[in-house]
Amino acid sequence: MQLGCRTILGAGLAGGSVTKFAHAQASGGDYRALVCIHLNGGNDGFNMIVPAAGAGYAEYAQGRGHLAVPANDLLLMNPATANTTAVGLNPHMAALKPLFESGQLAFQANVGTLLEPGTAEDVRNKSIRLPEQLFSHNDQTRQWQKLNHYHQTNSGWGARAADIIGRSQPNPNLASISLTGSNDWQSGGDFSAFNINSDGVRAYSGMEDHQSEWQMPRREAFIQLLHAQYNNVFEKAYAELQSRALVLSTNVGAALAKRGELQTPVPENNPLADQLAMVAKLISIKDEFRLYRQLFYVELGGFDTHDYQLEKQPALYANIASALEFFNQALLEIGHQDNVVSFTTSDFGRSVTSNGDGTDHGWGNHHIVMGNAVAGGDIYGSIPRILVDGPDDSRNGRIVPTTAVCQYAATMLNWLGLNSTEIDQLLPSLKYFDNHNLGFLA
Repeated sequence: MQLGCRTILGAGLAGGSVTKFAHAQASGGDYRALVCIHLNGGNDGFNMIVPAAGAGYAEYAQGRGHLAVPANDLLLMNPATANTTAVGLNPHMAALKPLFESGQLAFQANVGTLLEPGTAEDVRNKSIRLPEQLFSHNDQTRQWQKLNHYHQTNSGWGARAADIIGRSQPNPNLASISLTGSNDWQSGGDFSAFNINSDGVRAYSGMEDHQSEWQMPRREAFIQLLHAQYNNVFEKAYAELQSRALVLSTNVGAALAKRGELQTPVPENNPLADQLAMVAKLISIKDEFRLYRQLFYVELGGFDTHDYQLEKQPALYANIASALEFFNQALLEIGHQDNVVSFTTSDFGRSVTSNGDGTDHGWGNHHIVMGNAVAGGDIYGSIPRILVDGPDDSRNGRIVPTTAVCQYAATMLNWLGLNSTEIDQLLPSLKYFDNHNLGFLA
């Protein structure tokens, strides 16, 4: 019984209401998908993109101490237009450099949870409103994924987007799919997300073998229970949830079995790549379910690097780069490299200063956006000065964001096909910021 709830994520016991937002139907029914890659724990983006020369690197090296990436190890990048500051990519992310240079990948600099625009001085003077529980993992992840700073909604912004794109598709529960179980980004909407593992659909134990003489009677008895008449609203809703989960898991499992494996080799010992491989396979079977807009959620953990950062970070960054390089090739294999945009999120950035063996919770952070639709080869937004007590440091080496998460989200939702009215309603804090499209997507 628990499996059905895990298969259809975030399902309420009351029937879903019709969304109040009208979907902006894409001309020609072209397919588009967003893939949210959550780096769980607070990725240290300031060791991912680094000032590469002169005073900028000197400030960074002084603040980071022994955690600083050596200048000679950085992979120099030449952003097309957005920044004149010399920057370097972490050497363990070398696989991303060709994607950047070919225009398939970009970085959005210094993103974070903001309630309104402001500077580090404004924060120190307490002259702007700040997010609640600013440096808490759970609270900041929830704020990133829900964007409900004023408690205007309890759903995630992915769930609210799924309500819009789902209502005009025949299988709305497949408009939003998670590879890592329940998450705030996809929870709380009218159309609940579908949950699948990187190795396939979740099976109903003891009912999955259609050739078994003892399992099929169990399955038939279960189906009879689901189709019984229930007067209690909770019993009725629970039976409907289980019915949807059973049908979807059966149909998706059959389509994946028919589709088979990708030809592009999946990197070994890389859980993020395993999840993205399943995303690619799910996209390749979309036509069987008549889907033209989808959202996917994947996750990689281990980024809370208070300790052993020098030992942990190389493998984490290598996994990200290898997984994204693989996913780009997998999308090319299935012919959807133009239709999918992948983007990273994380709880928050890390502090400029070292705590001796790692970094502590920060605020602003750099993020990756990848896809043929990306205006790549550039770094968007403002790269802050990585300077302790500098103009961008709110206190204790915590860099104040210059781009709000809602602006980052709005840019992607606009590409997905939502109109400005839908986006404004979906992201209530967007009205406090002037720029609603950051420009990294065509």
